[in-house]
Amino acid sequence: MSIHVSGGGRTLRRVVLSCDVAGCPVQLEPPVIEAWRNDADARSWARDHAAGWTSDPIRNTDYCPEHARFSTAPAAGTVPPRPTAAARDRAGNPLNRDEYVKHLQEHLAGRSTEPTMMLTAAHATVAARLLDELAGVYRGESLGQLAQELSEILDSRSGDRS
Repeated sequence: MSIHVSGGGRTLRRVVLSCDVAGCPVQLEPPVIEAWRNDADARSWARDHAAGWTSDPIRNTDYCPEHARFSTAPAAGTVPPRPTAAARDRAGNPLNRDEYVKHLQEHLAGRSTEPTMMLTAAHATVAARLLDELAGVYRGESLGQLAQELSEILDSRSGDRS
C-alpha cells in the first residue's frame, strides 16, 4: 500500500492499495477522504473499504481478490508450494520443486543404461561445486538432496574435492 500526498499546499492524501504479489499490476484507490489522523488510520480505512482485498498484518502486505489466498497461513502440516527459480512448464509457469525433483529422478533412472558422456576433471569439479551451492540453497528439500547426491557422484569419479 502506498499513501500519496497531493494538492497545491493542501495536505489531502490519496491512498492506493497495490497487490504485493510479484508481477501483479492490480491497484485500487478507495474514495478520497479529506483527512486522517495519521498514516496508520489511512491504511486501516483503505483496507476496510477495499472489497475482496485481504492483508497480512505481520508482513504488512495487501492482496487483491485474485491473490487473497496469500494472506492466510497454510494449514498445519501443509507444505506451501515451492516454485522453481528457472524451470518452467510450457505455459511459462514455475514448476513445483518437489515435482521437478521427481521428474529429474525419473529422467536419471530412465537413462541409466545409455552411454556415458565424458567430462574433463575441471568440468566435473566445477559442476560438483555448483551442485554443492544448489544443495546449500535448498538444504532440507528434495532438490537439495538430489544436488548433493549428484555432486558426490561427480566427486567420486573425478577424485578432485577442492
